[in-house]
Amino acid sequence: MCRVSDRPGWTSPSDPGQPAEDVPPGWAPQQPPAYRPAGSPPPPPGGGPQRGGQPQWGGQQPPWGGQPQWGGQQPPWGPPRPWAPPPPKPGVIPLRPLGVGELLDGAISAIRAQPALMLGLSAVVAVITQLLTVPLTWLLLRDAGDVAFSVDEPADPGEEFSFAASALSASGIQVVVTLVASLLLTGILTVAVSRAVLGERIGAAAAWERVRPRVPALLGVTLTVILVELAVLVVSVGPGVLLAVTSAPTVATVLAFVVGVPLGLAAAVYLYVAFALAPVTVVLERQPVVGSLRRSRALVTGAWWRTFGILVLVNVIAQLLAGVLSVPFTVLTFLVSFATQDGGMNPYEALPLVVTSLGTIVASAVTWPFTAVSTALLYVDRRIRREALDIELARAAGVSGPAGGQPPPG
Repeated sequence: MCRVSDRPGWTSPSDPGQPAEDVPPGWAPQQPPAYRPAGSPPPPPGGGPQRGGQPQWGGQQPPWGGQPQWGGQQPPWGPPRPWAPPPPKPGVIPLRPLGVGELLDGAISAIRAQPALMLGLSAVVAVITQLLTVPLTWLLLRDAGDVAFSVDEPADPGEEFSFAASALSASGIQVVVTLVASLLLTGILTVAVSRAVLGERIGAAAAWERVRPRVPALLGVTLTVILVELAVLVVSVGPGVLLAVTSAPTVATVLAFVVGVPLGLAAAVYLYVAFALAPVTVVLERQPVVGSLRRSRALVTGAWWRTFGILVLVNVIAQLLAGVLSVPFTVLTFLVSFATQDGGMNPYEALPLVVTSLGTIVASAVTWPFTAVSTALLYVDRRIRREALDIELARAAGVSGPAGGQPPPG
């Protein structure tokens, strides 16, 4: 079976800034010219040859009360539209520009086509992340949690500060571990989606072989985006903080925050959307870090709002799924915490942490593949719209039809 790199279409064109036509024209039968006997006068400017005072073959509309010519003659409202066959669909999506519903349906179809890879591998990665983070969380917060959640006596400011510092450290470790694990999973699932679009399957080991050389670039892209977002935050909020620290006039401080915070938020959202496709380009196009960021921005250009809306919708659906799947485990965590302690509650004890981690594993096993696959299909849709990637994918899949260059039957 051919490898992904052997298939045409995923490599970026030489000039990605030049958009291609949105949809290549399909096969359509050519209309024959209207018959005109030798020596007859040419047809009038408004239509075809006249017979009995009535326009024929797409001529002008007859006056009110006039009757169209029957007996095999073309109706006065023009020729029928040429027949166009449906686009080929060798895999989880049709090879044409995708609607939002088709994109989401393609993501679900890809997960259903390979549940062991999509859901099973995501669950394994989620288990590994929890095995790394839960013991550290327990070590950092079990004692501070007893004090912070005590109902007998309130904690003093020093104990509250110690708990906040420990919680921040535990959260930071969990974010870093989860980010690295989700990046590796995203790379593997992106390769799987590139095969699923062609109607093919790939195993986890083969997908990992494709992703492993791209891991440094994946980490570099993510780190670069995080640093850029932090820089935007510092530039937007920094002046207000500086004015507040230096005891500047209240009006100037408030004005700095009122102007800086919305501008910074808008810039951060714009950059997030512009660079959202960079991890996919790293894996499929084998772009370097800076090249992938430029490539993602080029693909999003001209469709920023549509891309923004799709990303928001995908993340909202993912968060709703995570919330629904986590609710039973959250309730069970509080019940276990109350049952194992005399009148107190500490969710950072060993047993409550285990219950919470089970809920995280279940939610991550579903939401991680959904967001990764949806982002990869969004990349495919952008390239189909800008660069007619559907033609290359149809050729790679060996399908016939408009995109494959074969005429329809008959």
